[in-house]
This record gives sequence, C-alpha cells and structure tokens, in this order.
Amino acid sequence: MDNLAPNPDNAYLGTWLTAPGADQVVVIRGRAPRPVSGTHPGVWPRRHTDVRYWSMCTNLGGQYKPVVINRFADAPTSYGCRYDDDTRLDHHGYYTYVLGTEQQRSTIETVRDVTFLPFSVSYPTTPHLVLLRNLLPVAGFPHSTANVPVDSPAETAATIMGPYYPLVKVCSLADLTADGPRGCGD
Repeated sequence: MDNLAPNPDNAYLGTWLTAPGADQVVVIRGRAPRPVSGTHPGVWPRRHTDVRYWSMCTNLGGQYKPVVINRFADAPTSYGCRYDDDTRLDHHGYYTYVLGTEQQRSTIETVRDVTFLPFSVSYPTTPHLVLLRNLLPVAGFPHSTANVPVDSPAETAATIMGPYYPLVKVCSLADLTADGPRGCGD
C-alpha cells in the first residue's frame, strides 16, 4: 500500500485490487487507530485517541476514482466506504474488511468481527483503489498513514505502521466462513 494525496489533515494509504474469482474474496486486516467517539463536538486533540477519524473505501479506477456505489431497484444503495464507527473490531482492536461481490455479501456478513466492502456491480473487472484514511492524527501517534513518505515501498509503510499496516490476502469464501479470518492465514 502506498501513501497517496496527503494534505495537512488527511493521509491515505492505498493499493490497487482486481476482484478475484467467483469463489474468492479479498481480506484486509490491521489494528484500528483509536478515534474520537460520540457525536458531540469537543476539543481536539483528545486524550486516549490516535486520530479524529479513519475509514476504508473502495474506489473505481480511472481519472476521477469515484467511491463504489451499487444502486438497486429493490434494495438499499450499497456504498464502498466504511468509517470507524461502521467497522467491526475484534476484542484486540483489529479490523477485518472483506471485499467481495454483492452476491457474497450476506455470507460475508455472517462472519464474526468482519466488515463487508463491495466491489462494483457495474464495473466488476475494473481495478479498484482501496484507501485507508487517517484524519487528523495526533502528534504522538507514530503509526499513522501520515508518517508514511509518499511513494515509499510497502515494506517502509509496514515498518512505520507496525500492526496498523493493512495486510491484504486473497482467500476462498469457504475458508473465510468456516474458520473466520484465521481460515485465510491469519
């Protein structure tokens, strides 16, 4: 994953993925930074937090790289972003995102501590840019995406971010549902 388009408030770590075969999914796992909780405004930075906000999104390739939006006539729209409050964490504070098709969604969502992210229904073979975003990391949080130099190799990002670095694997849906993320080599 590479640091993309940093600015004073945000830094993004991203990688390009193509949807795997029909019986496979992409699993992304890492430690979640501690965001601000609650909906009330407050002084920033706050104690016991790492970032103001973080998210993981799937975007389509191309010039503009829009977020994946799958619209359905008979079901709610499925957006390709999950923010920190919308992400399941295990009891150690790790997230596991599973990127799959909308047809795989109901099966993926039965897996404990897993958060589904969709591939595009309209453009299933288009490369997808997956982005991890850190907004306003606190100065004392050394594992932020903001600390990864632009255009540095993945090994550098992994060293800087430590357990917060998102590890990406392709896994069979059967292994994921049978054994959870552990079935995918976790």
